[in-house]
Amino acid sequence: MRRVVRRVNPWTVLRFSLVFYLCMLVVWLVAGALLWLAASITGLIDNLERFVTDLFFLEYFQIRGGVILLTALVGGLVLVLLATGINVIMAVVYNLTSDLMGGVEVTVIEKEQAPRRTVV
Repeated sequence: MRRVVRRVNPWTVLRFSLVFYLCMLVVWLVAGALLWLAASITGLIDNLERFVTDLFFLEYFQIRGGVILLTALVGGLVLVLLATGINVIMAVVYNLTSDLMGGVEVTVIEKEQAPRRTVV
């Protein structure tokens, strides 16, 4: 059977996009924090700080994990809002375009179900 998608509700796109991108931000921040923790435990952060200090002849160099995490959080929130806004704009553009072009045609195939057996 064929169906035509004529309209996408921008409010639904807004809610879905916001939840989706916020979940992706949480996954990104947790993964980053776990990688930072693993690098800190193994001594990789200290080695990197010493390497940069020696490379550029610095007296002191420190990588601050809290500042990096806070910056990633703020930047991620900006990207969440930006991507959500873009998705909503694209839904509105799709609605306007589908009025002119007729929408997107989707073919849906219904899966045949096996006959039920009755147990006596």
